Order: sequence, then structure tokens, then C-alpha cells
Amino acid sequence: MRYIALLGLLTILIFAGIKYLVIDIKLPNLGSSESSVYEPSTTDIITPVDLLEGGVDELVVRALLTDGAPHTTSNIRRGDLVGDGNSQIFVSEPTRGQVVWLRDQDEPVIISDGLREPVRTHISDIDLDGDKDILVADIGTLWESDAKVGRVVLKRNNGDFEFSTEVLLEKVGRVACAESADFDDDGDIDIAVCVFGNTTGKIVWMEQKENFRFEEHVLDARPGAIHAFPFDADGDSDIDLAVSLSQDYEEVLLFRNNGKGDFSKEILFNSDKIYFAMTGIELFDLDQDGDIDILVTNGDALNYYEIPDGVDPNNVHGLSWLENNGSGEFQYRDIIRIWGAYAVKPLDVDGDNDIDLVLSTMQLPEVFPRARLQGMIWLENDGRQDFVRHDIGLNVPSMTASIEVFDLDGDGSFEILGGTMDQSGGDAGHRLFSFKPLSAHD
Repeated sequence: MRYIALLGLLTILIFAGIKYLVIDIKLPNLGSSESSVYEPSTTDIITPVDLLEGGVDELVVRALLTDGAPHTTSNIRRGDLVGDGNSQIFVSEPTRGQVVWLRDQDEPVIISDGLREPVRTHISDIDLDGDKDILVADIGTLWESDAKVGRVVLKRNNGDFEFSTEVLLEKVGRVACAESADFDDDGDIDIAVCVFGNTTGKIVWMEQKENFRFEEHVLDARPGAIHAFPFDADGDSDIDLAVSLSQDYEEVLLFRNNGKGDFSKEILFNSDKIYFAMTGIELFDLDQDGDIDILVTNGDALNYYEIPDGVDPNNVHGLSWLENNGSGEFQYRDIIRIWGAYAVKPLDVDGDNDIDLVLSTMQLPEVFPRARLQGMIWLENDGRQDFVRHDIGLNVPSMTASIEVFDLDGDGSFEILGGTMDQSGGDAGHRLFSFKPLSAHD
């Protein structure tokens, strides 16, 4: 059993380094609403600039948090905890046992009381009291274990940004993901949870009952769930659930909701290769036809020992998508094969009003020492969802496990934020860094 899908379970884990782009895109904010339900969004493109003629050879990377081991950033996410309509940044650092809230860039707020190894946050008004709380997936330990150390923790806001700690789920295997939505349409907020575990685990949804109690419903009693994202797959206005399942299964699942929290399970994709090495999913309307598609990354480099001799990981790992026909029926389509494919972010990179893709890899040279390293690429969409690869470079290690797009300085242009996941516990890269697309330097 491999090591937690190379921490793929730790994040929506998306990395982008953009050396050729000018864009201002309204991204779906899965962490700032009362639920993380994904809905189609509109893109807002600013005037593109041909960055190939920009005269800038290297982007300036700025560290936003004080560096120093360990650099194990598992998730960077936007969310509006203040409740004023403007998002802030939340950084999960499991081996530090903390979440960093960048309410003010000069004075980050450390949230650690009651947390062990938080790997992911979701900002949501779970108790519907009018202020936002912090829902935390606390894995308990990053390392492969069947210990019942996973928890779902709520940092409950008293309205003045003082937080009490309430444990909503405990004594389970390692928890990778917790996302909120009203699954049973009863007016309160429920929670979907990935108990990644190790040899045992499960996917559950937690139904909110009276007096802020939660009742667990098991959707799938297998380990290895990385992401469980609420969305309306079929346009019937109830909340379904897309799940990426790794370990020995390598599946993308759809739990289709009847509107009352009764789910039927469908397998949207299944690989017959244990070395497929799922690293996660991302929801986005890639073909801009008004429904939600599912992007799939696979490239867990730490399951290298499962790849048969003579098999090139560049022919196995990569990026694909499941195209939604609008009725919640999905067709598998390959995009590219590249070893170590880890996370993807949809963006209109070249300003031509279609959705391109930026893909990060987790390519550890000690795993495949003869393989060429390429930490980031962007994939140019021809408008028909056929993609052309462009390699891009950035002066950070190829260990960035999470990315976010955010206007840090309020100048109307977005920065790219990333954080290094140095699984050795060292100080490679940066805990949190940012860089501007080249257009911001023009």
C-alpha cells in the first residue's frame, strides 16, 4: 500500500506556474460559500499581451510566510471568513499543526488550538448563525497508518473571530477532505468526508441533526478517497458528489443524489492498473457548455515500485477529463501523458475565450533518476478541447502541492500562490510564495 497517494489526498492540490499568460478569471470559490457546491462560473478576461515578446526571462518569486523547516504546505485555499465579500487565503501546514489565515499579509493569524495535522480547510457557515466557520480535515498523521487518528474539526466562530474547537468526527482513519453542502435539502449544512485511511477507510456524508449533532452515513467502505466534491451533475438542482478513489481501486465515482440524501453509486472511470496512481480531481466546465466536467490527474510518483519493469511512467501518468453531456453522463477523454502529473488548474491562458489548463507535476528525481524533469506545463486549448503542450519554468522546486489564484495587492491583476510540500520535512522551496504573471510587470 503506497504512501497516501503522494499527499494527493491533501489538497484540491493544484499547481500552476504561468510564464506566458495574461488573465483575470473569476474562479469558483469552493471555500467561501456556505457550501462548496460547484456551479458554472463566468470568466472575465482582461486584454491579453503577447508575453513571448515581454522581454522577461524569469518571474520574481516572493515568499509570503517566513521560511524554515518544515515546508509541508498541503493546501492553499481562498475563503471569505470575514464575510465582507472579499476572500482571504488559508494555508494548511500539517506538520506544523496549524492553519495560517492571511487576513492581513503583514500579520498572518495562526490557528492551531485543537488541531493535530490539518491538511485542508473549507470556510462555511456550518451552524447558520450568520458568520463563517473553518471546517478542517485533520489527517492525524501524514504517514501510512491504520491508526484511528483522523478527525473532522470545526473551528466555530463566535462572531468576533474567536474560535472554539468542536470535533464533529473522530476515531476514524486518516481524513483527507471535508466539504459542506445541504445534501438532504432540509435547510441545514451537511458534510462529505473522505476517510482515506490506509488498508481501511470510507467515504461518508454527515447529516446535520437537531442540536448540532451529526449522523454518519457510509457511501463507500473502501480506503483511498482523496477528494469528495459536491456539485449538481445532472441539472436536477440537488447536490451530487464526485469522488476520486486511489490505493488499490483507481476510480472516479459519482454519488447521484435523489434530492433527499439517498445516493446511488456510479463508476465514471476505473483503471485496471494499480500503478495508474490517482492524485485527484478538479471540477470545471471545461467545454463551457453549461455543465460541470471532471478533470482527473494521475501521477503518484511514490508508487513507483508498482510500475512494471519496462513501463515508461510517461505513458501511464497524466491528465484526462470526464466530459458531462448535461444529463450527468460522462465520457472519458485523454488530454496528455506526463509522469508525476499531480494537479491542474483551468485558466484562459492566452485570452482567446476558451479554457486552457496548467498542470503541475511531483517529479522526484530519486524515483525515476533517468527521467527528464518538467515541473509545470500549460496546455493550449484549440477551442475544441484538443490541447497543445507548452513547457514552462519557474524557479521553485517541483514539489508544489497546492496553488491558488488571488489578487494579493488589490491592483486588479492576479498573483499565483503556491506552497512547497517537502515530504522529507526539510526547507526546500517556500511555505507560501507568490508570483505575478508577466503582464503585471509590463
